[in-house]
Amino acid sequence: MGQKKKSEIICRCNNVSRETIEKAIREGSDTMNKIFDCTTAGVGPCGGSCRRKLQPFLDHYLETGSFPDKVPELKK
Repeated sequence: MGQKKKSEIICRCNNVSRETIEKAIREGSDTMNKIFDCTTAGVGPCGGSCRRKLQPFLDHYLETGSFPDKVPELKK
């Protein structure tokens, strides 16, 4: 109890989890292109709609050294 769910899917097209994206960022994927190359997140058949989640997520990590508790929601 009290643990955050880290395995939520960020990129539905390619079934890429938050955990996979966090690992890639911690291991040096410090740009969107590096995240795409390492995880395939953001390059699915939808045209990359999850990129709007990924950029603020990456920016938060680069600014603070930690990941936000909640992945930003897509705005419609």
